[in-house]
Amino acid sequence: MRVRRRRSILAMFFSAVLLLGLMVFQAEAGVKFGVKGGLVLANIKSVPETFQGYSWETKRGLVGGVSLELGLLGGFSLQPEVLYVQKGTQFDFEMEGITGKFETRVDTIEIPLLLKFNLISGGPTIPSFYAGPFVGFISKAENLIKIEGYPTEREDIKDNLTSTEYGLTFGAGLVQSLGLVKITLDARYDLGLSNVIKEVENGPESVKTRAWLFMVGVCF
Repeated sequence: MRVRRRRSILAMFFSAVLLLGLMVFQAEAGVKFGVKGGLVLANIKSVPETFQGYSWETKRGLVGGVSLELGLLGGFSLQPEVLYVQKGTQFDFEMEGITGKFETRVDTIEIPLLLKFNLISGGPTIPSFYAGPFVGFISKAENLIKIEGYPTEREDIKDNLTSTEYGLTFGAGLVQSLGLVKITLDARYDLGLSNVIKEVENGPESVKTRAWLFMVGVCF
């Protein structure tokens, strides 16, 4: 039942991509290709909210990928992207006089489909807002325990997680024209809506990803 639901969501998502893509043929604006990358500040929302009494803390990661901006009418454009995003969480712990860090790393291939609106129609500097759904495909997941003076312990947990996740993206951007090349700045929030953890002994009942993404790039 859960597998069918995921397939239905993916089918609806890619059908929307195709439908909106066809609208581009009626658009007056052009097509822009971009490359971007930057910093991720990731965390999770879980049930229960803590793990063995420890609160989840923000973990830093990297993001990078490509985008395609397809011009529509009235200042709107459609912006599909393919991004590599490092998500996860961490916390510091102390146990029997030993202090260390517990870290969860989750690498995803994320495909957002963003509807973008430019606040002004022209000029060298164009601010914008955008929002839309995303689907993420989990490529790697592991837990790490780091204790000073000891080798890092690693545990592969990919089999404990779902293969995909979905959610919503909200953000703002800025394009600065430098002749033929344009510099782009992005600040966005990824709100994971799906539970990415399977039933695991002594594990959380539910885990949903949260992430701030800050990127700089170029578009042509």
